[in-house]
Amino acid sequence: MVGVGLGGTVAKYLASDTPFPGACLRRTVRIAGPESWRGRILVFVSDVHYGNSFGRKDAEVLGELVRREQPDVVLMGGDLAENPGTDLADFLSEWRPDCPTLFAPGNHDVEAGAMCSPCIEQARAWGMHVLSNSREAWDGITFVGLPSALRERQHLELLRTPGFKIVLAHEPDRWDVYREPDLLQLAGHTHGGQICLLGRPLILPAMGQKYTSGTFMRAPNSTLIVSVGVGYTGIPVRINCPPEIVRVEMI
Repeated sequence: MVGVGLGGTVAKYLASDTPFPGACLRRTVRIAGPESWRGRILVFVSDVHYGNSFGRKDAEVLGELVRREQPDVVLMGGDLAENPGTDLADFLSEWRPDCPTLFAPGNHDVEAGAMCSPCIEQARAWGMHVLSNSREAWDGITFVGLPSALRERQHLELLRTPGFKIVLAHEPDRWDVYREPDLLQLAGHTHGGQICLLGRPLILPAMGQKYTSGTFMRAPNSTLIVSVGVGYTGIPVRINCPPEIVRVEMI
């Protein structure tokens, strides 16, 4: 059972030096999971692209928005950094969500074929649970983190575990490959097109062409949530595609 609603604007920032051009939306999705998780809140944040017109002031704003949701866990969906060598010190100095953060890398976070990168090491040193072809079981939910399919082979055998699974996997079109039951994939990567005209996304990446934004469902009990993210790729512009964070309510 899934319920979807769009929360109102949670903040409005009009300054030209922030990636929140007018409004950062909070989208709410309700997911039926294990009874032990009923009433818990997860916040999904993706595609910060720190270092590409996203700076310390913006990290402070983002942290404030996340804390306002009072999450039990924050899930980071990849592309935290603009490139593997990005210095995340200023971002991490502002990142205080008051709960654990689980992070799976996107295609901007590592080089092709690389197992790690400076930005990944910084995230791990800060205390993030970095999941890249690995998983952790928490109180009845298995969290699986898969690396960007554009950078590294994904170990799909990690999905073959009983019970409810939350999968951090950056590219949404990979959902067609993840056929295990009782699975929720959280993805980003597309930026929702970043520029939308007449309802059409204009800039879509490889493996982000089919599922561009929103919530998708199929049997048996499989759900995909695609966030448009908060940052930019390339030019620092969003048109008709405001940034968002996603609040997942377990019911």
